[in-house]
Amino acid sequence: MKLSVVIPVYNGADFIEKSYHAILNQHLEDFEILYVDNNSQDASVIQINRLVVLDSRVKLLIQSKQGAAAARNMGIQQAKGDYVYVFDVDDDIYPNALQKMVTVLDTHPSVDAVFGKMVKSYQSISNTTKPKDETHDVIIKEKPYWGLQWFSSLKSVVGPPAFLYRKTVFDRIGLYNEAIRNNEDTALDIKLGMTSHVAFLDSYVYLYYKHEDSTIEQSKRKMPRAFMVWPRLVQEHLPFFLEQDTPIKFKSLLFSQLFQSMGRQLVFTKGLHQRQDLKKQLYFDLQAIQIPLVIRLYLSILVILPYEFLRKIYGYYVVPYAVKQLLN
Repeated sequence: MKLSVVIPVYNGADFIEKSYHAILNQHLEDFEILYVDNNSQDASVIQINRLVVLDSRVKLLIQSKQGAAAARNMGIQQAKGDYVYVFDVDDDIYPNALQKMVTVLDTHPSVDAVFGKMVKSYQSISNTTKPKDETHDVIIKEKPYWGLQWFSSLKSVVGPPAFLYRKTVFDRIGLYNEAIRNNEDTALDIKLGMTSHVAFLDSYVYLYYKHEDSTIEQSKRKMPRAFMVWPRLVQEHLPFFLEQDTPIKFKSLLFSQLFQSMGRQLVFTKGLHQRQDLKKQLYFDLQAIQIPLVIRLYLSILVILPYEFLRKIYGYYVVPYAVKQLLN
């Protein structure tokens, strides 16, 4: 089989039919659609089962372990296709985008994955004007180009539906980290870019539908970014650094982001005792590395005086100095 489309679903009944037709409208051959229900409380399973009866290419999988990572992983593990496309049920995909990416992998056997552009919108794809800055060029970069690019600028990271993977790449890089509740897709793609040859297709692939009910938008409202990125840094990128022979730039980016996040988390935390406990936890999370003395001293100051202007001094001057010393 050529292609497996994996679609995790959590209370996505309103989007099941649309997502199904979005894939059909790609005019593909030799594919399957794997819906992975993740404890939906609405009519998602009923809607999917209706499609299963109508179309033998549609399959329903049940993942009781909560989380997008667990649902995606089950779909990838059950996929029979040579290529894997991970789609979010509430998003939409531009016409022929999948076929374009399939062609890239077909014609470039050394490439492990290809990704394109995304559009963010509060409107449907039919009511959103697609930007006209497409060249449709294919740009291939060897490892670790894209990994360093994405790690240094999260604004350049696109979501899972912008990617098409060879299934075999997951044998090397592993699956989504199920211990991470946010940014697990970013973690996987940075590791992909660090270890694999990846192609960029300068075409718009999908529309990321921004709506208030999405789990991502709810997470952003509940948790400051400094707390959201910490698990990704310490549970994914730090172990990768310790286990792999990484470039100096990766080490610089990793330590800078770790130390910056520590300062931000302390300033955002209310209560002296809470900040003291948080600092202990942060040090515990980084017990595998040596935290510079200047970082320890300044974090102790932020515990007592959690002022933003002190955090800025820490971020602008102390962290770059400490990272530079570590690299020497």
